[in-house]
Amino acid sequence: MSKHLYPLIAARHGLSMSIKSTNASVSTGTLSRVFWHLLRICLSFSLLFVDSTILVIAVFLSYLRPTANRHRATQRNVPFYPKTVLITGVGTTHGLTLARSWAVEGHHVVGADVTDLDLPVRSGGSMSKALVAFYQIPKDHYISRLLDVIHREKVDLWIPCSPKASFIEDATARQIIENRTNCKCITFDIDLAACFAHPDSFRQYVTERGLPVLEYHRVQSRDSVHKILNRSPAKTFQISRATPSANEKAMLLPRRTLSKTYTKVSEIQISNDRPWIMQQQSRLGELFADLLVVRGRVQAIKVRLSDSSSSTWGVSRLDEALAASVHKLMRTLAAKGGVRLTGHLSVRLSVDEEFDAHSVRHTIYIADCTPGAKAVDNLLYNVPCSISGYLSVFPSSSVDTPNIAATLSSTRSAPTFAHAGILPASFLQFSLFHFAHTALEVAEEELVKLLFWKDPLFCFLDPVPWWWQVHVYQPLREIWVLMKQTREAGLNPL
Repeated sequence: MSKHLYPLIAARHGLSMSIKSTNASVSTGTLSRVFWHLLRICLSFSLLFVDSTILVIAVFLSYLRPTANRHRATQRNVPFYPKTVLITGVGTTHGLTLARSWAVEGHHVVGADVTDLDLPVRSGGSMSKALVAFYQIPKDHYISRLLDVIHREKVDLWIPCSPKASFIEDATARQIIENRTNCKCITFDIDLAACFAHPDSFRQYVTERGLPVLEYHRVQSRDSVHKILNRSPAKTFQISRATPSANEKAMLLPRRTLSKTYTKVSEIQISNDRPWIMQQQSRLGELFADLLVVRGRVQAIKVRLSDSSSSTWGVSRLDEALAASVHKLMRTLAAKGGVRLTGHLSVRLSVDEEFDAHSVRHTIYIADCTPGAKAVDNLLYNVPCSISGYLSVFPSSSVDTPNIAATLSSTRSAPTFAHAGILPASFLQFSLFHFAHTALEVAEEELVKLLFWKDPLFCFLDPVPWWWQVHVYQPLREIWVLMKQTREAGLNPL
């Protein structure tokens, strides 16, 4: 009997130790998350007096500004008919930037935020004096409430900027809104949104319009691999299993010699049941083109380098020439989409070298795209916003669109807290010194956000959104999330 009893005791002891270690890991992760929430709250309250003083000064200076300079639209020599514009996601930086730009030109701006938390407080963007009205739209009733706001405010134009609503939801909303109202929408229709949502369908869309696309093949035989290599001898491909293992690395083809290429391909275990993926590789890196396309025309474009560490991008004439080529390619892409192509789009591009007998040239290939609010964020980051491109959505509009030039910009570097976010999962693996160092980095990152001249929400003519976001909305949101996580942890004990 003892022979059977000891294994049961050992198994029970092992299970108990496993549960204890799991509980310790979960409790440690919970404590570290609590620490980061409390750190942000303390940093916010520590600068409350200083920022409140800045707020009072900014409000005072804004009222000293001559009234004649506040509304440029009232000084026009031509008849001006203001539009009522609805911007969802006005709590974001790019949403508020758009709202201020429309208001400065004399239009009526209605703001809205899509909410997925039952927060008892509004975002900082909702406090902007650029808005004539503000609404909170629950995520669960997004389209119905959006339609109610458009009817109530008699909205002429809707610009979705909220990251909490997917571009598929925005496309569905556009179909309903334009069928039931006269409101125009700056978002793609449901068919284009579904096409742009998947890389394969987007590549097919680009290929059908005769534009250069980054090659991507699913191969099931060695003969297919050789055919692709022979068809594109100047290109380099990366080949890997369709479902690679964790430590498996992709191979580059072709090799330096033809014999080495054949030898390498012969070693590949490939069949219909075990397909491989061949993807074209770029020798010169990647670019992103962030676009505003209205009725098949590029109305705004920013070309940025994918490498955030590069600080020299955009200063040479070669960079300007490359940006001009990207702009030309994007104009062609938009024109081939026709008048139905309206929305924000971020296109990933690959730059490669092609060798001729006596020359080398750069070739730009379209890789994939990201439509929707993310593209708006990148397009308007640190760039003045012009609303004339948006007004071209109205066929009867007599707006003179200026010559669009490609803006060159580098990709934003990831914030320090993005690296510190992995800390809770491996809290016990770090020394106390490393934890303190990481905490200082996070504190520095959060302090930068609290400095008014570093915060894109701050504007001397409209300072309340910045102050409200930093000292009211964010602290209360941190407390709300902290209470929710604590409640969920208490309801789901291990």
